[in-house]
Amino acid sequence: MRIERAITSLFSSVVTTEVSVKRYVVHPIFSVSWLPFWLIVAVYSTLVFHQGLQSALLSIAHEWQMALTMAFGSFVAGGTALGGGAVAFPVMTKLLHIDPATAKVFSLAIQSFGMTAATITILCRRIPVYGNVVLMALPMAALGVIGSLLFIAPHAPRLLTKSIFSVLLLCFAITLIYRWWRKAHHLPDHVRIDPKPLRFMLVAGFGGIASGLVGSGADIAIFALLVLAYQADVKRATATSVVIMAFTSIVGSVLNALYLKTITAEISAYLYAAIPIVVIGAPLGAYVCAKLKVASLVSFLLVLISLEVGFTSYELYRSF
Repeated sequence: MRIERAITSLFSSVVTTEVSVKRYVVHPIFSVSWLPFWLIVAVYSTLVFHQGLQSALLSIAHEWQMALTMAFGSFVAGGTALGGGAVAFPVMTKLLHIDPATAKVFSLAIQSFGMTAATITILCRRIPVYGNVVLMALPMAALGVIGSLLFIAPHAPRLLTKSIFSVLLLCFAITLIYRWWRKAHHLPDHVRIDPKPLRFMLVAGFGGIASGLVGSGADIAIFALLVLAYQADVKRATATSVVIMAFTSIVGSVLNALYLKTITAEISAYLYAAIPIVVIGAPLGAYVCAKLKVASLVSFLLVLISLEVGFTSYELYRSF
């Protein structure tokens, strides 16, 4: 009997050890939480296969200004309600002197990679979102960006496009300042909200139109509505806006690439340099900003917004 008990105990120990090994060594690598990692592997493998390792590295080196811009832009896109285009657009148009139409197409395209990677991280890490808001906003945001790219953007003056972008950033800044005021007065955030469908659909449609003009907007519009009108939790509102902008960017980029044929050789070169950066930066931003306080990042964003709005206001003043 003692021998049988010893054998049974040994067998149970081996089985338990085997299960533990499978659970902690083999299983996590192929679990849902590892999807962001496998996305990065897939993107890098595709780029190296398509370009070759040397050409891929040379693409980043040649367009180092764009790669550096999107290193910060992708972190901002994943961790805040500002898309990567909110950094790319002003840097490209004001510092690099790139045409706003090119900057807009690039912004939508690069967000299709960066914010999609951030969205996968949000879903896999179970970062909370307002799911009902996402379902309401996605169809109208898609219709808005399609209509904007087809009928509005081709006829929009250059200065008007830059002005719309500045107004969006100003709305975002007001939202952040209002959030700080609420926090200073100890007003609670709402984890659960009861949204009005028509209001969210109209705002999402407007955000989609703005996205077609400047490469960003649906995220800012929804974030502002959630925080200002519904006192929504900022982290949930941020994650919600990232998911909505990722989908809007994909719709706009597919239309640009397949129908409008606006992905030029110049934009392709920018993308080859920036894609390897954003697929890491955006998920990192989503993860870090969901865990840590981002007061310093928000302060820096407010400084950037002030500079961008100031430069655009100066251009408007000189045009009159």
